[in-house]
Amino acid sequence: MMHLPTLKQTKEFLQDNKKTIFGTALALVLLYALAIAYTLFSDDKVEEIKKIDPGTGLELQLITDTEYKALLEDAVRFDFYVENTEGYAFTNFNLLEAVLLSPNVYEAIDSVEPIVATDEIEAMEEGDIPANYMIDVDTDYDTSELHITVGTGDEAKNEAIATVLYKAMQEGTIPFFENKSIYLLSEPHVVQLDKGPEQTNETGSTSMLLYLVMGAGLFIAGLFLGMLLGFFRLFFKKEITDVFNYRMSDDDTVLDLSHTTATAQEAALAHGIQHPAAARKLVLSEQPLPTDVQKLLEQMEGTPYVFAQSVLSADPLLSFDEVIIVSRKNGTTKDWYKNQRTLLENYATPIKIILV
Repeated sequence: MMHLPTLKQTKEFLQDNKKTIFGTALALVLLYALAIAYTLFSDDKVEEIKKIDPGTGLELQLITDTEYKALLEDAVRFDFYVENTEGYAFTNFNLLEAVLLSPNVYEAIDSVEPIVATDEIEAMEEGDIPANYMIDVDTDYDTSELHITVGTGDEAKNEAIATVLYKAMQEGTIPFFENKSIYLLSEPHVVQLDKGPEQTNETGSTSMLLYLVMGAGLFIAGLFLGMLLGFFRLFFKKEITDVFNYRMSDDDTVLDLSHTTATAQEAALAHGIQHPAAARKLVLSEQPLPTDVQKLLEQMEGTPYVFAQSVLSADPLLSFDEVIIVSRKNGTTKDWYKNQRTLLENYATPIKIILV
């Protein structure tokens, strides 16, 4: 019958595997700390990152939340409606935004109103405002009405750019609109926005307390993972461990002395080998028995002992009243024990296993 481990066995398991348990937890926390450090470093350098928008071929720059809010100040918008050649509303605002950010349109805007940053947008590289933050196109799904919003942080600049776009659509100078019908619903006008041109790619900052809480949770999870690894290690270790099953017969006697103190263990081991009295006993151990134990047994009269490290070392002509196998946890190998049990099948002798 299987029994749940005792508190003492649990403590010994934790003691035996403390390097694995704490090593796993610390390794996870270290990896987490490195990941957080890399993330924070990347966020600090976000304005230096450059990407190319595949839709427009223009360089995308990442800006901070402060800069993004500055772009929304005194944004300018105008509204319009577009029909395709079949007379249906054209509402693909993502495509329209890509068109308005295309190099030709961007150059037309820049030739009239140079796209440079205001004082609030200090971190922009060389003062350029990323085009994908400057112009935004969205739609009202109920009416299919489209909106173009310009935000640079400067009202006069916003109005000038919006006017360039408004006139280009009015005069049909943007090739994309040649086969479409455009209805301009409002002239450029100032709007106050909470959310405006293209959402910033920068994520919000996470508090240090949250990082610490997550790190503590990861450490606890690492402890449990370490325990699991330690448990599996017991099965795959070549030496005998707590989960090894010694019994190969219902007649086996197992005496577990592994939890006794070192001083008491020697006396208990000698007593376990001596009792019960017999004419001759074979004592097997992969490692030689401690000298003190052998001397203690030799002082006991009336019971001759044969000490061996293998059944093959014993005289095959001798018969034994009892065979005793002394096994050391994390010392005796599983292969040695199984090999001895195979050889002992030739002996019709009671077998006692003493664990130390």
